[in-house]
Amino acid sequence: MKLLLDTHVFIWALMDTSRLSAVVKYQMQESENEVLVSAVSFWEIAIKHSLGKLELNGLLPSEMAGIAEREMGLNLLGLDAFSAADSGTIPLLHKDPFDRMLIYQAIHSGYCMVSADKRFSEYQAHGLKLLW
Repeated sequence: MKLLLDTHVFIWALMDTSRLSAVVKYQMQESENEVLVSAVSFWEIAIKHSLGKLELNGLLPSEMAGIAEREMGLNLLGLDAFSAADSGTIPLLHKDPFDRMLIYQAIHSGYCMVSADKRFSEYQAHGLKLLW
């Protein structure tokens, strides 16, 4: 199974695994699962950190992709122009642009979205697979 981490899940996996559900911890450690973090999440982290809305305990946003890939063994998912342009095809049920793009990436690629955000469940009727 391919698991796409929501931004908060990636941050929790990096900084405070006690906030992850037991199911998420298990699935992230399963060797047959591929765990991905999107460029969208790094963009969100960088913006929120620069606005003073996100504390990273001394880490810089610019360090996080390397940590995700090299230290955590996560796969990095890019964002291409075609996906960005097509993301408006999903219903406007969630207004946060970062979350909407992550939801689009998960639906479009058939990934299972890992998120504690209860609002994501509204997209299950539109093909979103969720794990929490």
